[in-house]
Amino acid sequence: MRDHLYLFFFMIQFSSGCILSNERQKIEITGYTGGSVVLPCSCAHPQSTVNTFTWRFDGGGRWIPVFEYEKYSGRRVLFNESSPQNLSLLISGLRKENQGYYKCETEGHYITIHLTVKGCNLVQNTKATIAVTGYAGESVVLPCSCSELLAKPEQIRWMYYVENAYKEIYPNENSEKHKNRVKLLNQTSPGNLSLHISALTAEDEGDYVCSVSSKTVYFRLRVEVILRTEKPHIHTSISLSTLQPSHQTQELPSAQQPHDTSQYVFILLGVILSVLLLALLAFIYWRCRGGRNVKTVTRDEEELNIEQDNQDDVTYSTVVHVKTATTPAHRESDPAEHTEYAPIKVKR
Repeated sequence: MRDHLYLFFFMIQFSSGCILSNERQKIEITGYTGGSVVLPCSCAHPQSTVNTFTWRFDGGGRWIPVFEYEKYSGRRVLFNESSPQNLSLLISGLRKENQGYYKCETEGHYITIHLTVKGCNLVQNTKATIAVTGYAGESVVLPCSCSELLAKPEQIRWMYYVENAYKEIYPNENSEKHKNRVKLLNQTSPGNLSLHISALTAEDEGDYVCSVSSKTVYFRLRVEVILRTEKPHIHTSISLSTLQPSHQTQELPSAQQPHDTSQYVFILLGVILSVLLLALLAFIYWRCRGGRNVKTVTRDEEELNIEQDNQDDVTYSTVVHVKTATTPAHRESDPAEHTEYAPIKVKR
């Protein structure tokens, strides 16, 4: 009996068609311009069958079938090919005009979904000019982005002011000087509209405009030239041909500072080495002169010793003078009174 009761209720539900989940409730969905969104709608019972259903859009007081609306052509997909109970609707390439109320209807059942589409509102101040500085030979980024990074603007243009007019450089490169050198940095964030310019030259200096729908942001790019070289005279010759005079006076001193500092260091080291060398020569001269004085003293001492030895080698002989003719015979003379000493040098 219980089995028959279950079968009876099942037949009633099956015969009643698809009863929608969250029936008669209002669902809030948020999407972003340029992106995709899924409006959920499915049968509550997985074994339900769907005979007829439709999606409608509130077109200002009347419900318009989505699949008959030309504005959705090529941008709506149903999920019921693999799962007949899944009636969800996928809308791609969202626009601000897609915002509003949607209704998923089956036989006597429906749900209402309110879709909010957020667009691109520029973060930068549109009334001021943003100054950006780049360097020749390198890259620069001109910042421009939406407040919602997931929101992709419906229209984005970058222009460069030249010859008293703005020329588009993205997405259509009407300026030959920027060809193949500009791109957007929106690989991961659709709302990042910053412009990347590579291989900067002095000719890239000027005014740029980021235009999103009816809003614009102004930029003034300044390109500075930095010459990296080790020889000052080469640095000067190159700067005369590529750099403006005002830029020369700003960049040249900073480029010469490392060279001047190293020159001062080498001069200081040369002075220190010269002082040390002079001190070494003075020390050697002092030692040599002291040696000569020692030799002179030694030679004098040797000569003095030789003279003393010569004095030691002198002997004295006695010479006796005897006078026989004038001395009387009766008087004897004393030999000691007439004795003289004569030095005799004896060679050893």
